[in-house]
Amino acid sequence: MGLFNHLWSWMCRRVFKKVDYNGDGQIEPLEVEVAVLTLYSQVNKRLPGWQDPPTRDAIQAALRAFDTDGSGSLNEKEFEDFARSLMKSGPDQFFARVGKDAIVKTALLPTLSMGIKNSADQLGIAQLKDVPLAVLAPAVGCVFGAVRALIPV
Repeated sequence: MGLFNHLWSWMCRRVFKKVDYNGDGQIEPLEVEVAVLTLYSQVNKRLPGWQDPPTRDAIQAALRAFDTDGSGSLNEKEFEDFARSLMKSGPDQFFARVGKDAIVKTALLPTLSMGIKNSADQLGIAQLKDVPLAVLAPAVGCVFGAVRALIPV
């Protein structure tokens, strides 16, 4: 069961316990929606923009499919299977995204920052030549992140 699957199971159990308001070991349809949004919020907090949560219709369709005992609610195991089914991506895409971010932060941004610094005179912003690379690279990273967030993919 790899690390990703173990962490996902742990997160699902924590969210399940958090939204099982009456403590009966079952979460009803409205609680399932709260649980899914809570789970995605936690994932996106740790990996911003990783994945959008499913729509209400997708949640309700999956709820019907994973309610194996026909009770209209989900127990903890059913919820974990249900939540896993809603993820469009898994460990492979997770590690690809983390790897891509690492390359951007450790190679692309410092190189781009150095290029900007070296081209400051031609760009008409000679003041950038005096800015330390340790300050310029994070600033360029912020601009890069903002532009990337504005461009729909």
